[in-house]
Amino acid sequence: MLIEIVGDVVTQPFGPLAKAIGERRISLKHHDIDQHMQVLMSDTEPDVLISHAMLSFFFDGNWAAAIENMKSYCAAVVAFAARAKTLTILNSILPPARSLVGFSELEQYELVSRLNGMLMECARVEPMVAVADLASVIHETGTAQAINLQNQFVMKMPYTRKVLPALIEEYAKRVRERFVPRKKVLLLDADNTLWGGVIGEDGVNGVVADLEYPGVVFRKFQEQLIAASASGIILALVTKNNEDDVREAFSSLSMPLKWDSFSAIRANWEPKSENILAIAEELNVGLDSMVFIDDNPFEIEQVSQALPDIDCYQFDGSRADSALSLLNTIKDLHTWSLTDEDLAKSDQYRQEAQRKNVKTKSSTIDEYIASLEISIEVGRNRIEQHKRIAQLTNKTNQFNLTTKRYSEKEIIEAMESGDVFDFRVKDRFGDMGVVGVVIVRDSKIETFLMSCRALGRQIEGEILRYVVAHSGASGLAAAYKKTAKNGMVSDFYERNGFELVGEDQGTKRYRSMGRIARGGISSIVEVE
Repeated sequence: MLIEIVGDVVTQPFGPLAKAIGERRISLKHHDIDQHMQVLMSDTEPDVLISHAMLSFFFDGNWAAAIENMKSYCAAVVAFAARAKTLTILNSILPPARSLVGFSELEQYELVSRLNGMLMECARVEPMVAVADLASVIHETGTAQAINLQNQFVMKMPYTRKVLPALIEEYAKRVRERFVPRKKVLLLDADNTLWGGVIGEDGVNGVVADLEYPGVVFRKFQEQLIAASASGIILALVTKNNEDDVREAFSSLSMPLKWDSFSAIRANWEPKSENILAIAEELNVGLDSMVFIDDNPFEIEQVSQALPDIDCYQFDGSRADSALSLLNTIKDLHTWSLTDEDLAKSDQYRQEAQRKNVKTKSSTIDEYIASLEISIEVGRNRIEQHKRIAQLTNKTNQFNLTTKRYSEKEIIEAMESGDVFDFRVKDRFGDMGVVGVVIVRDSKIETFLMSCRALGRQIEGEILRYVVAHSGASGLAAAYKKTAKNGMVSDFYERNGFELVGEDQGTKRYRSMGRIARGGISSIVEVE
């Protein structure tokens, strides 16, 4: 990944950004100072461009001119991001120094708010633009401790060592939101995590999540969890308690969370690591996509030792500040914006539980599949789906023939140079959303993947049949590249009529032999 940085400050102190992002090889390129417009109008095409601009870049004493300068800057940003298909990160602007005249001071705040609103409008009109909220980071640290005017005038670097790591992290968060797969599941303890107190000792009526301290801390945390769920994070409950007591707490106490707020629940006395493994299997998610939160250091250590792929965090309800900032400190819970699939995630997992119930009552797999009344919606090069498609390429590991990762920019480029098919699956229980992606370029299937929650329904064969028939290429080539997690698809192409033409260094190469027999899916619909 190539990240370029241009600013009206010296940008080299932002060098630790690569380490803060992690997970990928990252190269940083620093442009000369005060070259914003030159860079935006150049032919550079990095994966990410960070354009750092302070108020002084726009304002030299004339607020009307500042507004016009911002209009020119925003136009250049939007044009660059659209042309280069580069994630372009801007930053919110800090208000000027306080004025001796109260009314004038408020006017200045109002005008800075207008400038920041114009920056946000860039992100609204162009999906490849994001805004890092540096103003809030500086406010949280304290302007006096975050800004050194002497260093600004002498070295063109106003930020102190006290605030610089937080500013770097804010930029890193915006990059990770686009390039790093988001965590899927929050695994939550109950006693002293969702409410204050222990049901087994205090009784149902003795635990608190109300509007008085300390219960208000737990209540606010529950409200945060509801917001996380609404953004597509799945909630699961893992508590050492009698299930009847936990059910009674949710039914009898006035709390934001309810029993059915959780997509999976384990309330028993088994080791929490074993319950978490069962939940991972039930939800069909990888352990590395789960986060565990508990108040008890013993339980955190037990889960950490048994399941090292899971990120574990301690919740301390006696410290309101750290407790209520906890979710925001978990890096990979963040996302820049939401897809339709994110918004429907909780419903989709509840629908999956209904499907599993039907499966247990079906005598054969064919009977089960027929009972689902599956239909598939196929889109080709749908630009409005590029974010969801990029999401899938970065988080799908098991049913992924090559495990090639793509940025949003690379998905758009693939749409321009080839065919990017997306497959939305529906059945009588609901809409599963876009769960399959196939990318075809130069007469070759470059990527073939499906979300694990759509497996076991013969959908994958139907998707391959459609691609072979509609790719416009004869003798379509394909490959399987072995990874630690995708062994389940090692013979997928053989099972579906492709000829193995070569194999070396863990990669099998194939060629299509022609048409693939139609499966049992009742409806395939093409959409624009």
